[in-house]
Amino acid sequence: MPVLTVRISEAEQAQLTRRAKQSGISAGALVRQLLNEQPFNTAAELLKGLEQRMGDKTLRVRRKK
Repeated sequence: MPVLTVRISEAEQAQLTRRAKQSGISAGALVRQLLNEQPFNTAAELLKGLEQRMGDKTLRVRRKK
């Protein structure tokens, strides 16, 4: 299996670890999941993705202080 090495800052590592923990998966699994996601190429694709996530209770908005 090929190995991908990426250098990230300590803050980025902490954020990655936090996101993985919230998802209940390892950091490596989260990175693989992010790499496999398809990017949005058009506004129509973005709208379709947003419509699929409407009402998802796991998403939240944080207010700036």
